[in-house]
Amino acid sequence: MTNESSIIKTLEEKLKQVTKELEESAKFPQSNPHYVIQVSSKGELLFANEASKNTVFGNLDVLKDREIIIIFLKTMRTALEGDGSAISKTLMFEGRIYNATFVPFKKEDYVIIYGVDITESQKEIENLARFPEENPHSVIRVEDGGKIIFANSPAKKQILLELNTEVGEIIPKEVNKTVTECLESGNFIDVNHTLGKRVYACTFVPIKAHSYVNIYGVDITEKIDAQDEAEKTNQELIQAEKMASLGVVISGIAHEIRNPLQVIMALSESIVDDDDVPRIQDDAHEIVEASKRISEIVNDLSTHARDARTTGESSVNLNNIANKSMDISKHTRNLKSIEVIKQYSDDVVIIGSSSELTQVITNFVNNAVDAMNEVGKLWLITKLSKGICSISVKDNGSGMDEETQKKIFDPFFTTKEPGKGTGLGLHVVRKIIEKHSAKLELYSKLGEGTTFTITFPSLKK
Repeated sequence: MTNESSIIKTLEEKLKQVTKELEESAKFPQSNPHYVIQVSSKGELLFANEASKNTVFGNLDVLKDREIIIIFLKTMRTALEGDGSAISKTLMFEGRIYNATFVPFKKEDYVIIYGVDITESQKEIENLARFPEENPHSVIRVEDGGKIIFANSPAKKQILLELNTEVGEIIPKEVNKTVTECLESGNFIDVNHTLGKRVYACTFVPIKAHSYVNIYGVDITEKIDAQDEAEKTNQELIQAEKMASLGVVISGIAHEIRNPLQVIMALSESIVDDDDVPRIQDDAHEIVEASKRISEIVNDLSTHARDARTTGESSVNLNNIANKSMDISKHTRNLKSIEVIKQYSDDVVIIGSSSELTQVITNFVNNAVDAMNEVGKLWLITKLSKGICSISVKDNGSGMDEETQKKIFDPFFTTKEPGKGTGLGLHVVRKIIEKHSAKLELYSKLGEGTTFTITFPSLKK
């Protein structure tokens, strides 16, 4: 008797568990936030969950829209007569868009239909589809082979007009070459195209799954013109600073020429009335030496003047730049009490403008001499490491505090007395270094000195 009671109790517990599972299964369609209905092969609505009430799905039996009913019945019949696979259908009804999935149950002779309202999602898709047409910039789609299959209004009025091409025609070879390259690599490609008087920044985006490329073009003509104007202004500023430095050099040279010239004049006058041949010969020798000195000074002036007019790029040896800068500085600064230490490496060759780089190093040298009050040590250092060239100008002068270091490259900032500096020297220096794609490093400590180092990009052979 006890065994029977135990068996009965076990069966009751299993029955409760199965009943609970059935109830949970039965509740599932009710808890589904989307529409779930069960329809017989004859079109009778057998079940509809809570979500489907007051929708097209829950009112099929009283629906008056005959067209919707026919679609439902035809799709149901196709599903029941098929291989048992579900069929999905997009339906529009009373301004709403639904995705309906018909799942057939052949043995039971009914279909369960799952419906999802996709109206909002569809609107987003439509908005994305309209995006190229609403884009203020050019959007062009080119299939593999070069045929243009789409172009929005800006593209038709701008790029295609300049290319003398229309939708349905083959795009020019130059552009088609980039399209082919883009599809083969699968990578985005950015290219600037000059069409007529306009410049377009074009991004080629491959859609490999559909074998076409989307081209997005932005008119950057005004931007390019602005950059060219800025570059022209920078070049004029650099040239103005060159001529200003040339003026300072000329002033210094004029002072240097005056001394040997006075010697030549004095000795020439003494020779006229002198009958002593040995003394005349000594005076003539002094005249020759003074003339050579003037010749050297004039040669330095001519070289600097020629360099000041030069803006082109060529291969430049940084050691020569350092030496030339010292030759210029000696005419404008007193270097007699300056110990110049040259630490040069071999093969320090870069591509750049000799005159502009001389202008930079001369500026560093002059500032160093000024910071030392014309007494101290000056290092000129060139290095070559792993194909990277650099040049440094170092002094043991007064140095700079952090606040001054932040401002020295600002235009018109100067620590010199009024009338002794324009404040444009280091500002122009930075512009020249940027033009050479080089990196400028500044190290300075108050009371210990300053080091300027320029590191140039690698020179590819």
